[in-house]
Amino acid sequence: MLLLALQSVDGPEQIDRNVPISDNNWLDAFRVPFGDWIKMTSDWVNQEAEWVTDTIKWPFETLFNFIMNENPARDSIMSVSWIWMVIVMFLLGSLMRNTRIGLMVAGMTALCGFLGQEYWEQVSKTFGMIIISVALCVIVGIPLGVLCGRFDGVWNVTRPVLDAMQVIHSFVWMLPFIAFFGIGNVSATMVTMIYALPPLVRLTNLGIRQVPEDVVEASRSFGANELRVLTDVQLPLARPAIMTGFNQTLLLAFSMLGIAAYIGADGLGKLIFRAINNVNIALGAGAGLTFFLTAVILDRISQPEAGDGLSLLARIRQAFAYGRDAEGTYLQLHGTDGEAQVIASAPVEPEITEYPEPITASERTGLMLAVGGSAIAIIATFLTWSSDAGKISSWGRFADESLPGQSFNGLAASGGSFFGIFVMLLSILALAAAIRPLVTIGDGISRTLNKLQGYGLVALAALVVLNLVLNLVNVGFNTTEMLALLVMLAIVVLIAIDTFVRGTPRLAADGALIAAVGALGVALAYVIAQPHPAVTDVSTGIGAYLAVIGAGVASIGALMAVFRAPYAARVPISTSFPLGMVITAAIGAALLFVGAIAAWIVDERAGADAANRIFVKGLQGSGPLLGWPVLIFGAIAVVVTLMLAVSRPLESNRWRLGALIGAPASAIFFLSLAFTLSISRNGDTDYFNDRNALTGAGILLAITGAGVFFAISRGIMNDFRRKKVYLSVAGSTAGADAPEVTQTELVGATR
Repeated sequence: MLLLALQSVDGPEQIDRNVPISDNNWLDAFRVPFGDWIKMTSDWVNQEAEWVTDTIKWPFETLFNFIMNENPARDSIMSVSWIWMVIVMFLLGSLMRNTRIGLMVAGMTALCGFLGQEYWEQVSKTFGMIIISVALCVIVGIPLGVLCGRFDGVWNVTRPVLDAMQVIHSFVWMLPFIAFFGIGNVSATMVTMIYALPPLVRLTNLGIRQVPEDVVEASRSFGANELRVLTDVQLPLARPAIMTGFNQTLLLAFSMLGIAAYIGADGLGKLIFRAINNVNIALGAGAGLTFFLTAVILDRISQPEAGDGLSLLARIRQAFAYGRDAEGTYLQLHGTDGEAQVIASAPVEPEITEYPEPITASERTGLMLAVGGSAIAIIATFLTWSSDAGKISSWGRFADESLPGQSFNGLAASGGSFFGIFVMLLSILALAAAIRPLVTIGDGISRTLNKLQGYGLVALAALVVLNLVLNLVNVGFNTTEMLALLVMLAIVVLIAIDTFVRGTPRLAADGALIAAVGALGVALAYVIAQPHPAVTDVSTGIGAYLAVIGAGVASIGALMAVFRAPYAARVPISTSFPLGMVITAAIGAALLFVGAIAAWIVDERAGADAANRIFVKGLQGSGPLLGWPVLIFGAIAVVVTLMLAVSRPLESNRWRLGALIGAPASAIFFLSLAFTLSISRNGDTDYFNDRNALTGAGILLAITGAGVFFAISRGIMNDFRRKKVYLSVAGSTAGADAPEVTQTELVGATR
C-alpha cells in the first residue's frame, strides 16, 4: 500500500538523500499528500458529481429562498416591518414562557431596531439564518438522539462522530465546506448546523436513557407497543433534557454565526468582522450590544424555568375549567358523587387562612398622600414645561434655540420630552403601588382578565398569519399592521391590569417610594438643567414646578408608609458584615462620580475627529448641569448603604433602608435616560440634520452606577414580605355550628 509519496525534487533546491534518518530534515524527502487528496476529491466532485453537492445544498437553498429571499418584489424576513418582528417575539415569549418574558423580549427586539436601520437589517438576517440552521438541527438531531437512546449500536457509531465534531475547531470545519460549496450564506449555515448539532443529539439520547426503567416496563406490561412507549412515556419524561439540548443548540448556532462571517455569512457577525478589520470601535460596540441582546432573546424564549409559573395559555385553560363550574370540575377531578358524599361527611379539620396584616391609620395616611401627590404630578405633565425655546431640545437642534411666543407641555419634544414622559410613567407606577394595599380585589376579575388576554393573543396570532399569507401572494394590506398594534397594546394594558389585580411584592409602600422618588429626580433635574448657551430667552413653565411639588408630596407620603408598614424577613438574615455589598457599593459610587464629571454632550459639528469635538461635562457651567443631581442622589444612596452595612439594623429597618437605596438609584437612572432619549428625539438622527450633538459616555456610567445600587436594593427587599395574620377556622363536621375563628401570631410570609 502506497501511503508515502516521494517529494518532487524538480525545484531549485535539491534534497540531500544522504541526510541521516535521525535528522529532522530527513522528513522533507517524504510527505503524506492528504491535502492533495482532498483537493483532488473536491475537484472531482465539482466536475463529475455536482449532483451530490446540489442534493446537500437543496434544503438549505430552499429554506433561504423561502425565508431570506432578497428579491425586492417579494417579502421576506429582511423586508418585513420591524413592528411585525416585535409582535412575533412577543407571541413567542408569551406562548413558550409567560407574558412577562414576552414583553421583555419584545422590548429588547425593538431596542435592536432603535440602534439603527443597518443593525436591524443584520438582526433580521441573523434571525433568518438561526431559523434555518436550528430547524435543520431539530429535524436531524432529535430523531438521531432518540435512535441513540433506544439502540446501543447506533449510539456506539454516533458517539465518536459527535466527539470529532466537538473537538475539531470550527475554523477547520469551514475548510471542507468552502472546498465543496464555496463561500456565502449557504455554506456558512451548513457549518453552523454541524457545529451546533452535537448537544441536541447528546441530550436527547441522555434524556431517553434516564427515563426510569420501571416506568418503561410498567407501560409495556399494560400492553403499550414500542411506539406508544416512546411517544407517551419516554419523550414526555425526556422533555426537559431535550429542551436543554435545544437551548444549547440554539446558542451554539448563534455564537457560530459570528465566526461564519469569515466565509461570507451575513448577519451581525458581518458587522463585527467589519468593525475588527476597520478598527471601528463605534460599529463594534453597537454590533456587540445587538449580538448580546439577540442572544438573550433567544435564550429566554427557549429555556423555561421552574419559577415561570403557568404560561398564558395554561392560565386561560385553567380559567375556563374552573370559572364556569368549579364544583363540577372538582367532582370530576376528585371522584364520583358517592365519593363526594363520603368526603362531605368526614370530619372537617381546622383550616388555617392567612391575610396581610391590616393597614394602620398612619400607613394609610402616607399612602393617600402618595396617591394625591402622584395624581398632581401626572396632571402637571399636561401643563407648560418650556416657553420661548426648547430647554432640553436646544441641545439637540438649532431650531429650538429661539421659539418666541410658543409654549410646550411636558410631553412635547420641545417641552419636557422624555423628562415629562418619565414623570408621567413613574407617577402612574407610584399611584398604582400606593392604591393596591388600600383595596381588596377578588380572584374572579383575574380569571376574566386571563380570558381576555387569551382572546387577544389568538387574535394577534391570527393577524400575524393573515399578514404572512397576504405577503406570500404579494397583496399589501396595511390595516393588519394597525390592527395588530392595537391588539398588542390592548394585551399589554390587560397584563398591566392583571398584574395590579393579582398584586406583586413591590405594589406597596416600597414600590411607591422608589417610583415617586424617581419621578421627583427627573422633574427636579429638568428644573435644574440649563439650555444650550446659544439660547437667550427661555422660561421653565408651571408644569415642571408642579411636577416637582407633586412628586415631592408623593415621596413624603410613600416614605411615611414605608416607616409604618409591618414587613418581616421571609428567609434568615445574616448578621455578618456585608463585605460584598460594600465592595459593590464602592464600584457603584465610583461609576456615579466619574459619570457626573465626564462628558454628557459631544458636539461634532466641527468634525468627527477627536481634536475637533467639543466635550461638555456634567458639572461644567456651560453644560446641562445634570451631573449635580447625579452626585446628590448618588451621595444619598452611598450614605444609606453605609448605614446598612455598619449598623446592621433590625429586620424591618433593613427593608426600609433597602427601599431608601433603590429610590435615589431610580432617580439617577431615569434622569440620565431621559436626557439621552430627549437628545436622540431631537438631534441624533439625520432627519433634523442641523446639530450633530451626541450624548456622552458620562450618561452610560451614571446609568450603570444607578443599576449597581438598584441591584443592591432589590437583593435586600426581595428577602422581605408584609407580615401575615393567620386565622384558624375550627369545626367538627359539615353540619356543625358556625366555625370558630381565632387569630394566631404574626409572622412574615410570602404573599
